[in-house]
Order: sequence, then structure tokens, then C-alpha cells
Amino acid sequence: MSVIGENIDAYCLKCKSVLAHVIMLKVDGAVSKVKCNTCGAQHKYRAKMPAAKKSAVSRPPTLKETIAKRVAAAKVQANNAPMQWDLRNRSMDRAASVKDYSIHSQYRARDVVNHHSFGLGFVERIVSDKSMDVLFSDAVKLMAMNISM
Repeated sequence: MSVIGENIDAYCLKCKSVLAHVIMLKVDGAVSKVKCNTCGAQHKYRAKMPAAKKSAVSRPPTLKETIAKRVAAAKVQANNAPMQWDLRNRSMDRAASVKDYSIHSQYRARDVVNHHSFGLGFVERIVSDKSMDVLFSDAVKLMAMNISM
């Protein structure tokens, strides 16, 4: 049986830990209010740390969230692009044909292209029938292809 003024272990919201507290108020024989011996905060008595809040029901990601994830993934790929480009360039067969990039041409993965601004690039993957990812010396870029006049 606890008495007002006695020490009791309680969870302190301010300290975020179970610490020694002084009992300040009892209601119907139960401890109601305590004062933390560490920080001096007065609060409702909590015997243990409160349970974590339940997370919201999971929902499918929105289009905006999906695009943000893809952009973040592309940035991660772009960070190691110079190293990947250098490896591909060194291991490239010098007899392989290098195509001049044109927005109207169609490409396949593993093709080597020469862009007038970005330079030598390697087609990494075909994203859709109208776009592809190309590894250039500075980054992986999403490039258009197969666009009719």
C-alpha cells in the first residue's frame, strides 16, 4: 500500500523513462498524480511506458509517392554513374558499333550511343516503347526514342 510522499517507480513523459517519482495524489486508494525526482515534472501516474501508437491501415502508395520513390532511386543510381560508365567504357568491345543518338531511332538494351551533348552512352534498359535509361559519364538519363515525325 503506497502512501502520499513515498517514492514509486513511474514512467515520465518528459524524461521518457521509468524513474523514481514521489506520490502526490491518490484517488480511491490508487495513485493518481506523481512528481518526477529527476526533472520535477508533475503528471498522471503511469506504471510503465505507454504502448506505441498503432499505425494507420496500410494503403497503396499514391502516384506522387511512387514517382518520388523512382526519382530517389534514379538519384542513387546517378551517384555511382561515373564509376559504372568507366567500367562499361573499358570493357566495351572497340569493334562494337556506336550509333549516333536520334530521338526518332529505336534502341535496345546494351546498345552504345553517341549523344551530341552528353557524349558516349550505354543503353541500360528500355523503360517503355518511347523511353530508355542511358548511362552517360555523369549520370543515368531518361532519354526519348522511337518518336515519329
